[in-house]
Amino acid sequence: METLGAKIKHLRNKLTQEELAAILQVDRSTLASWEVNRREPDIATLCRIANFFKVSIDWLVGYSQDISSHSRYIHETVNDYGIKIDEAWQTVMILAQHYGLKPDDVRQLIEINSKIARSLNGK
Repeated sequence: METLGAKIKHLRNKLTQEELAAILQVDRSTLASWEVNRREPDIATLCRIANFFKVSIDWLVGYSQDISSHSRYIHETVNDYGIKIDEAWQTVMILAQHYGLKPDDVRQLIEINSKIARSLNGK
């Protein structure tokens, strides 16, 4: 039986740990600990993972063999839990990846822009 960590690692196949961590809004080291089964993501993060990769939470945690998020037994979606996926952030990460920027570079650019804006406003 494939572990949750192995499934996450398999799903992110063309993404680096750093890129997926940025998309999920967690530290890279946290993602790495999931992939080696040292830790497990909380339910909100499981929802983000399932939503991003379009797989079922049941499959992720080993409850079902059906990878599809459209299981005939479960009819719930991430929206049923009131978890809002930050689509703007996902768009930023997709654009960054398109232009060859690493998530850490994007974070640094945002921090620099924020410091410049605060200094211009006298704060």
